[in-house]
Amino acid sequence: MQLYSSLSRIGFLKSYSVKFLFVAFLGIHIPLIGIIFFIVLNKDHHLTAFSIITYTLILTLVATGLTLVILNQLIKPIQRAKKALRSYLDQNELPKLPTYFTDEVGILLQDIQLTVTSVDNLLNEKKDLVSMLSHDLRTPTITMLDTVRLLQESPSERMNLAPYLANLQQVGQKQLDLMDSVLSLLRQDEWTGQTLKKTPVMLGPMIRSAILSMQMTLVAKRLQIVQEIPPKLQVNVEAASFEQVLNNLLVNAVKFSHPGQTISIQAEEKEGNIYIRFRDQGMGFAPETGERLFDRFTKYQKVGTAGEPSNGIGLFLCQKTMQKHGGSLSAQSAGMGQGATFTIELPKK
Repeated sequence: MQLYSSLSRIGFLKSYSVKFLFVAFLGIHIPLIGIIFFIVLNKDHHLTAFSIITYTLILTLVATGLTLVILNQLIKPIQRAKKALRSYLDQNELPKLPTYFTDEVGILLQDIQLTVTSVDNLLNEKKDLVSMLSHDLRTPTITMLDTVRLLQESPSERMNLAPYLANLQQVGQKQLDLMDSVLSLLRQDEWTGQTLKKTPVMLGPMIRSAILSMQMTLVAKRLQIVQEIPPKLQVNVEAASFEQVLNNLLVNAVKFSHPGQTISIQAEEKEGNIYIRFRDQGMGFAPETGERLFDRFTKYQKVGTAGEPSNGIGLFLCQKTMQKHGGSLSAQSAGMGQGATFTIELPKK
């Protein structure tokens, strides 16, 4: 690569084909130039045919060897591109090819780097989508099963089925909406980075809907929810995916809260952004691990206070959804056993 880089800095050698032809031209003409100099420098001496042939053969061999060495160095970028592709195919190792050269090979390196990176991102996006399906579609089903189990185990509750049936209908509708949203993302390829179809939505009803979907668990753990949501506050979001973020954050707060504790949900508009905070008084985490909670399949996942499982993907998916909305999600805690705060930051428009 060093020779290729050096030749690229010469003005008239900007094209890769010109570099190649230039080296070949020199290699072909070195013997001829050498013979001319040999004859000129030895014009006063008797030159034999043998000496001329011998000198010509030596110069030809040296020039050929030198040309082959230089040309081998000149194809190093192509060899590096081949090695990078092989490493990605065999070991899933992303290439780090130089992208600042402007000749034909330089453009090839740029295209390979861009294509492989795009393909890798696409594969990761699809993996994330599968993870989201496996994670987020389970929660409504579990809620419905918990409701059915409660009715089976408590005959007295069967006398007033209306609220439970309403809850089952709402949770089922949410799950259907989420599935429709995911299918839409797949069809329109929105999951790979295109603009989300955002609309203004009232935040209060979305929060209350998330709370209602967790009603059975809230009662079972004797948890209290305190809301501080401005009644007219709107968020500009893709409703189904954003509501899933709210649901996941509430699920996390409930999961890691101890019985009898309080969860607060606060929202405010400040300097053109909307901030939504979920605060719990539960298990908390070490302050330095806050950012690592959003890693895919984070190793900092843990079981809830009532043994609820965690697969380490929920917060990663929430963060990804917020980034697609042009916002962010952050986590803070004073330490183990001191609760946690998860903050959504979202542009007003």
